[in-house]
Amino acid sequence: MAIYFNISMPVMDFLTESHKTMLSHEVKLYAEIFVDAQGERQYSAFESKEIELFASYFDDTAYNSFFFSCYPIQDIKRLNEFGYFFHVASSDSIEVNGGRETDKSRELIQMRMISKNPNKQIQSFYRALQRDLKKISGLQKHPQKNYFYLPTEKIIIPANSHSQHTRDNWEDFCLSRMESVK
Repeated sequence: MAIYFNISMPVMDFLTESHKTMLSHEVKLYAEIFVDAQGERQYSAFESKEIELFASYFDDTAYNSFFFSCYPIQDIKRLNEFGYFFHVASSDSIEVNGGRETDKSRELIQMRMISKNPNKQIQSFYRALQRDLKKISGLQKHPQKNYFYLPTEKIIIPANSHSQHTRDNWEDFCLSRMESVK
């Protein structure tokens, strides 16, 4: 059973807030970017000195997701060929989707502990990260839905809506679906 935590906040704030927790728990953050239509991937590790570069991946149309891991990633070539979760034990990782933001909308950041039996290091990190994020000044819990958010005039849309097999712009597709439900 996956354990989810959803939050809506600017990705720069998310990266800044999670950095100190990553350091204290020896966890790394990686972005997964699709390089071509055949599904080849590129992985980039988060470096605190390059926070703007890492945050820029969220504006890239090839951005897929990112993940926290305490697993030592050494064979990046195999990762690029088959994908992270194909080779690495999910007990060492937290998958994260979403985080895109435009002038009209903000996509939820959805974290997911995949393993039913996560290792203690990643489990401890996940609990600490949630606790730290909930302490952010001004953070609120949505009264009907299960997510936390920093107030914004933007429309908060579901995480990873851009991967729902559409040829339209991910934001327009999601906003049009939300309007048709109303």
